[in-house]
Amino acid sequence: MDTLIFIDFIKQYGYIALFFTVAIGLFFFPVPNEVLLMSAGLLATTKLLDPVPTFLVIFSSIILHGTILYVIGNAVYQHSNFEKKNQSIWHSRAEKGRELLDQYGLKAASFSYFFPFIRHAVPFSIGMSGISYRLFAMIGFSSAFIWLSIYFFIGYYYGSSIRDWNSFIQNLIYTLFALLAIVIVVQVIKRRKQRQRRML
Repeated sequence: MDTLIFIDFIKQYGYIALFFTVAIGLFFFPVPNEVLLMSAGLLATTKLLDPVPTFLVIFSSIILHGTILYVIGNAVYQHSNFEKKNQSIWHSRAEKGRELLDQYGLKAASFSYFFPFIRHAVPFSIGMSGISYRLFAMIGFSSAFIWLSIYFFIGYYYGSSIRDWNSFIQNLIYTLFALLAIVIVVQVIKRRKQRQRRML
């Protein structure tokens, strides 16, 4: 969606436009979901939107996204012919989610939103596993709340303090690389600890 069209859409329909744009964008937009969250934080610094309602609307979109994936997974769980369609995109997502569930159990939902593709695979696979929606929502959406908070406030901070787009994009790239480096370091440390435990 062109930026000007998006802004006009927000101007005309406000938070309803924001809700549906993000809800659809989480599934289909050819940009990382984190960019959507940061863009929402940036918009919350303008006269178009207020910060608290914007945050709540975005969180509602994320809940809708996770719920849809869970419901689809649960519906597939009710039909045994799913395994026959093993070339579908849903099958590949389910397999990825199953691997995580086998390895980490329901704890996979507690970090799933922090990783691309996994945030789609895990809710779908949890729905397929027959785990209750209530339990999934408690764990998965708690993770989503933290995920949203991080990127929303990054966008809000830069929108409040940086006035030219070149500086914004440059600092945004630095921030993303820093977050990526932190995630990599944490994963390396975890794997080393796991290896040490196995050796013992």
